[in-house]
Amino acid sequence: MQKKEAAVRLGSFLASIGREAGVRDQDIAVLQSRDQTPAEAMSFE
Repeated sequence: MQKKEAAVRLGSFLASIGREAGVRDQDIAVLQSRDQTPAEAMSFE
């Protein structure tokens, strides 16, 4: 099996898990639209 075929099978598998779990496009959109700004480093002083 080649890598491309494996990637397609893995993607299909993950999509089926999402469908079974009831994940919707709106759920993904919320996660992708969140603030992507990196957190500030902690200070231990």
